[in-house]
Amino acid sequence: MRETLAGAPVASRRLANMTLPKRFALPLFGADGISSVAYAVDEIIIMLAVAGHAALAYSSWVGLLVAVIGMLIITTYRYNIQQIAAEGNFELVRRRLGARPAVLVGASMLLDFVLTVAVSMSSATGFITSLNPALQQHHTLIAVAITLVFTLLCTRGLHLMGRIAHVPLYLFLAILGVTLITGLIQDATGTLGYAETAEYHLIHQDHDGFKAGEPLVGVALFMLLGRAFSAGSVALSGVTTISNSARFFRAPKPKNAAKTLMMMGAITGVLMIAILYLAHRTGVVVVADPTVQLLIHDHPAPADYRQHPALYQLTQAIFGNTLISMLLVYTTVAVLLIASFSAFIGMPITASRMADAGYLPSPLRTVNATGLYRTGVLVLGVAASALIIAFEANINDLIQLYLVGMSLTLFLTQVAVVRHRVRTLRITLNRDARRHLLRDIIVSSAGAWLTGLVFGVVVITKFTSGAWLSLLLIAALYWTMMQIHAHYHNIDRQTALAIDTPEASMSTRESMRAAAAQAADAVALPSRVHAIVYVERVRKPALRALAYARASRPSTIEALTVNNDPDTLSHVKKRWDILQIPVQLSVIDSPYRDTVSSVLAYIRRMRKKSPRDVIVVYLPEFVVEHWWQRILHRRTVQKLKKALLHEPGVMTATVPWAMNENDSYEGLDEIAPVDANAVREEHMYRGRTMNAAE
Repeated sequence: MRETLAGAPVASRRLANMTLPKRFALPLFGADGISSVAYAVDEIIIMLAVAGHAALAYSSWVGLLVAVIGMLIITTYRYNIQQIAAEGNFELVRRRLGARPAVLVGASMLLDFVLTVAVSMSSATGFITSLNPALQQHHTLIAVAITLVFTLLCTRGLHLMGRIAHVPLYLFLAILGVTLITGLIQDATGTLGYAETAEYHLIHQDHDGFKAGEPLVGVALFMLLGRAFSAGSVALSGVTTISNSARFFRAPKPKNAAKTLMMMGAITGVLMIAILYLAHRTGVVVVADPTVQLLIHDHPAPADYRQHPALYQLTQAIFGNTLISMLLVYTTVAVLLIASFSAFIGMPITASRMADAGYLPSPLRTVNATGLYRTGVLVLGVAASALIIAFEANINDLIQLYLVGMSLTLFLTQVAVVRHRVRTLRITLNRDARRHLLRDIIVSSAGAWLTGLVFGVVVITKFTSGAWLSLLLIAALYWTMMQIHAHYHNIDRQTALAIDTPEASMSTRESMRAAAAQAADAVALPSRVHAIVYVERVRKPALRALAYARASRPSTIEALTVNNDPDTLSHVKKRWDILQIPVQLSVIDSPYRDTVSSVLAYIRRMRKKSPRDVIVVYLPEFVVEHWWQRILHRRTVQKLKKALLHEPGVMTATVPWAMNENDSYEGLDEIAPVDANAVREEHMYRGRTMNAAE
């Protein structure tokens, strides 16, 4: 059932070669930024509408400011794409600025991914209900249903969405381009119509720094334009998505990712300016609360009044209720859905890198059958659904949370690049190289200054509107990830071997011999029963399982590890050789990264060769203190035990390793030096036993 819903497995070799040309990568990874014009325009108008109709004249200028600053940020970010694409934002900041700023970046990115899905789905639902007013009362339910269905679709991986993502985006751009060009021609010829809300009146109210009826000057004007700019800055979304997804671009990956980033920024800026200009010319009005701010024919808007998005009103003013208007709405919905898919790609990848560093639960780092990190996809879908329910799919409320994490991520990434280049400049002597570095430092510093300015404006102008909640959520995620990292660090400390000490890390011959001598006793006992010891990582739990297996004196014994990841396998083999463990380490390949199926197939082959033999599978299991810590670890051992229960002639022996065991039995786990004669006699004994069995 799982394969039917999530798709057939993809081999590791094929997964590594999954790349996209720019014409397919732009719709897939750039849809987040391009689709933002569907709701960013509304937010700018909503912010300006607070001060009355006169303030709406600033909308085009605010859009121009957003577009210019956005292109400047993207241009400076383009200079950093080489480093960001190679490491990702989290890893780059962790290497250049340290762990704590990196965790802050990771928390901000995770929140932004969740908000991307929530905002896109809520906005798509708004366009759907504009065409079908009868569905307005089920607005939240529709948004959640679409989110869950799309989450299930995204578990099928990148390959499927890469084939279809370009169709809705290019249709959207084509239809929207025709709409805007037609609108500009009508405006020039004086035939441009008016929006449905053009005759509605705004109710003047005192609001945060400016009063009704007073001219907008000084601080009031700055606050108004600052809020409008902050609302429109959602158009910068998608910058980190492209940079973190550079691995999926065709070679040269950083160059193609940089070009795609520039195309996305240029398209988004042009569309926003044109839509805002025509929205002002057609008299489009969108407010945060129609019942309080809007007068319809000199009467307050009714409680059941549902306003239409600005883009929908603009299309109606240009073409009326025609087929092209409906097509634009449907393609807008499709593009918003594709935009959420970019989050379903970016979030699992980012979460996997953070899980590799020990700041998120290890199940998030597992690549599942279809090539995506299915656990991360499901977590993102559930979190976005919860956010939609909490805010009742209100796009205006959700966007208030959107910008803090995005601008903070861009700022810290730019600072990390600047710091790295300044350090590189200190050790660079070549004149030409120094000149190029100075140019890059100036560009990156300008980018850091601009993103810092955007972050400051967003926090100041939107703190009371919802930025405080974003900061609180980022702080909560930061604290949670630090607690997870402390838990993993505690495990590493308690299960560490002698070769993990700073003295052994010097890799001297004497330290290696001492480490091997201390660890040899864990596998020093001869045995009589055939045994297979499952080894995932070479640490104390695995060595204890080996010792217990040998103590049972099997006729044959081997350690078994599964090749799910070449880097992990190389690390296991290296530690195995360093410790000089006198047990054969067998490696079985797992092309679909399925440990349980690979081990089960291997044992069945052994049983088929010798049906009368008894196989004992030793499984080292780590036992945590609290129930909530179980979710931080993969359940591979439990799955193996469950799968082997039904195999005839196969027994399982779980060898537990409890937390704080070293504290309870301090001094009892000292490992004696290697006895070379005992090891030689053991090999001779095993050889005689195997010959006798033959």
